[in-house]
Amino acid sequence: MDNKKIGMFIVERRKTQALTQQDLADKLYVTVQAVSKWECGKSLPDVSIMQPLCKILGISINDLLNGELIPQDNREAEAEKQIYNLLLDRKHIAKTVLCAVPILIAVSLFFFAIIVVATFLLIPSDVASWRIIVLLVIVGVVSAGSHELESFIEKKMITDKLKKN
Repeated sequence: MDNKKIGMFIVERRKTQALTQQDLADKLYVTVQAVSKWECGKSLPDVSIMQPLCKILGISINDLLNGELIPQDNREAEAEKQIYNLLLDRKHIAKTVLCAVPILIAVSLFFFAIIVVATFLLIPSDVASWRIIVLLVIVGVVSAGSHELESFIEKKMITDKLKKN
């Protein structure tokens, strides 16, 4: 999918319908900035609003994803091609995320081990209850941090993949 081509197509269809960005945003219950990002090719409309968007613009979802009006006699072939490309993209993203998960787990365990060792070395032995509290806090922080890191990496991979297309 070519985000810029889709964006230009949205602009063209919006103007054909005599709508401003604000009008389109109001009809879809999104911000003007969201519409602007679509039209500049910086992002795509969310799947949940593609159908209402297409209805407003007088196009099919297949037309939207191709970034052009598809002739009636060619619709079935283009739909199949579009579905195939989406499935390939999804498979690639899933494979990339699956490769990143073991790395994230290993890094998280490494940092966790360092923090646990440091905690036991820095806290005097007569403060056993504080060790437990600090350890629990550290475990919480490390697990939350690793989850955030995983989410960030996944979003970055998806964004990079979409930019390539």
